[in-house]
Amino acid sequence: MTLREKRKQDTRRAILDAAYALFAEKGYARTTMRGLADRAGIGLGTIFAYFPDKPSLLAAAFQDDVGEIIRRALATLPPRGVAAQLLHVAESLYSFYAADTGLARTLVREALFLDGEHGQALDAQLQDFLRAVEELVAAAMRDGELAESTAPGEAALAFGAFYFSVLVLGLKQPRFDVQAQLRLLATLLETHLGSLKPGR
Repeated sequence: MTLREKRKQDTRRAILDAAYALFAEKGYARTTMRGLADRAGIGLGTIFAYFPDKPSLLAAAFQDDVGEIIRRALATLPPRGVAAQLLHVAESLYSFYAADTGLARTLVREALFLDGEHGQALDAQLQDFLRAVEELVAAAMRDGELAESTAPGEAALAFGAFYFSVLVLGLKQPRFDVQAQLRLLATLLETHLGSLKPGR
C-alpha cells in the first residue's frame, strides 16, 4: 500500500468512526454531514468526495464491519456439523447487532433498499455471504452429513431467509437477546431444513 493509499484509507476510516459516534449520540436522523465533518476534523467537501450522502456512508460502515465479522466467523468455523457452522456465523453477526440495537436498527433499515454504487456493493456482499453458506452445505453433502438430493443453493437461500427473519424479530425487541435468537434459528433449521440439525 502506498502512502497516498494509506492516507485515503485512514481518512475513510476516520469518517466512518465519526459517523458511528454521531449516530450513537444524536441518532441517524439528527446527524448532519456538516456535523460529521466537524467531528472527523475533515472538510465537508472531503466527506462528499468519499460519500455522496448519509445513507451511502452508513451502508459503507455496515459493509466494512459486517464484512469483517463474516470473514472472521468463516475463518473460525467448527470443524464439522453444518448446522453448528451456520449458527456460529449467525452468532457472530447477531452479537454485532446486539452491541448497539438502536444503531443496528438504523443500519438495517437504511441499508436494505439503498440505491447506487453503495447499494450495489451491499448486494454483492449479500451474494458472497450466500455463496459461502452454499459452499458449507455442499461440503456437508460431500462428507455424507446431508443427502445427495440436497440443493445447496436453495438451502443457502432458506438459511438466509431464516437468519434475516430472526434478526428482524430480535431487533424489534427492547434488547437483542443473542442466545434466544440463536435458539429460534436452530429450531427453524431443524424443523424446516430437516437434516440441518445442531450437533449432527
